[in-house]
Amino acid sequence: MRITVTVDDPTPEFQGKLLALLAEHAEDVETDTTWTEERATHYYRMLPARARRIVKEAVERGGLVPADALRDSPEDSLRGHSAPLSRILHRGKMLRRWPEAMEQPVTGVGPGFGKVEGYEISADLIPVFKAAIRNAEK
Repeated sequence: MRITVTVDDPTPEFQGKLLALLAEHAEDVETDTTWTEERATHYYRMLPARARRIVKEAVERGGLVPADALRDSPEDSLRGHSAPLSRILHRGKMLRRWPEAMEQPVTGVGPGFGKVEGYEISADLIPVFKAAIRNAEK
C-alpha cells in the first residue's frame, strides 16, 4: 500500500497532529526526498545571487562548474559563496518545504580544506533544477 499526502499551508494544530501520527507509524513511513520542480524552485528562489550563480552554472555546464569559472580574477576567493547552499537547505527543512532527509543538491568539489575546485550537481537533478531556474526567473 502506498499513500501520498500533500498538505498546503496546514494549521499548526493540524500539522502537529499529522506529524505525531506519522511518528507513531515511523517504521511504515517512507519519506519522499526527491528533488521535485516545486522543491527546487523554492530552494533556488531562497538562495542569494552568488549561490544562485553556482547552481545555475553547474546546471548549464552539465553538472560541474570549475571554481575558476566563478571567479572574476584568479586571485578571488569563493569563501562564503557556497555557505548559503547548505544554510538554505536547512532553512527549508525548518520551514517544512521539504523533509529533513533531503540531501544537498549542489556540493563542493575539492580537497576539503583550502580553495574549492568546483561545484557539482548530479545528472539526474539537472532537468529539475533547469526547470526551477526557469520558474524562478519568470
